[in-house]
Amino acid sequence: MNIPYFDFIEDPEAALARVPRSQTEISVVCAKGGSSEFVADLLRESGIPARNVAGGMQAYGSFLEPVRVPNSHPEIWQINRRGKGCLSYVVRVGDEAMVVDPSRHIQTYVDFVKNLDAHITRILDTHVHADHVSGGPALASQLNAPYFATAGPGITMGQRVTPLKDGDSLSLGGHVDAMRVLATPGHTPGSMCYLIGGKYLLSGDTLFVNGIGRPDLGGEVEAWARTLFTTLTHRIAKLSNDVTVLPGHYSATSEIGPDGIVSVRLGDLKAKAPELRMSSEQEFVSTMVATAQHPPAAYSDIIRVNLGLAKTEEEQVTEWELGKNECAAARH
Repeated sequence: MNIPYFDFIEDPEAALARVPRSQTEISVVCAKGGSSEFVADLLRESGIPARNVAGGMQAYGSFLEPVRVPNSHPEIWQINRRGKGCLSYVVRVGDEAMVVDPSRHIQTYVDFVKNLDAHITRILDTHVHADHVSGGPALASQLNAPYFATAGPGITMGQRVTPLKDGDSLSLGGHVDAMRVLATPGHTPGSMCYLIGGKYLLSGDTLFVNGIGRPDLGGEVEAWARTLFTTLTHRIAKLSNDVTVLPGHYSATSEIGPDGIVSVRLGDLKAKAPELRMSSEQEFVSTMVATAQHPPAAYSDIIRVNLGLAKTEEEQVTEWELGKNECAAARH
């Protein structure tokens, strides 16, 4: 139910009369947790079981939930930012760990890896994100660890990065080929996927569990769509159907599996995603052009921050990141 806070201020009896009376506990939520605390107190005083969601939607938007990918080796943890639909990853072998696509709430990763009796040796982004501010540069700076990211040809990054190229291998905990880099441009010019142990693909926004990433965020939908088509038909198509895709986002809680993981077998994704079944480049490009949408206004500002070309205040970033991500290609 949506009963505004001010209704309880202006006419508390009328507002309370709208709340159903039962033994079911009611959770009260607002933006930051203050107004909802007042309302929860009113409900309890009137005999209605209620509790406040501390910190409100702002806290929920920052909450990170680690879930281990079952039977994964190297050990992979999917870090679910449920309030945003963002997914990041911790990959661990022994006492070393890599963090992929971290959100800006970097202390969570530091503490989590420490609890695994490991330390973070590398931080990576799959691409320059548009829907949220990356924690990669700040985490790398705090830990004095290398930060791996690629924006694409001719695009300058303002922070210090270690560039990656197709075919690079990264070691971890004595495993020489723990992670292999696949250049997968299209969603962005510098998009990369990371293949873990030959079995798990950290796909960023190139692949989702029900489709692919949109190629229109840079305003060059036709050119980027052609690049994305090449990526899908020449790079992704060559991977084993048994590879498990672990994406950078999800759009609904229904995409979370019974094991708590957002994932899809690549063969199953190829079978159900129409974009992956198109054999004609022109058909694919035409489809992407026809479904192109205007991205949220904040995306261009977030991209500039993630490129290291601009800085902003925490309050502004919180406002930018409100709501779900919109990085998937969507058919009207």
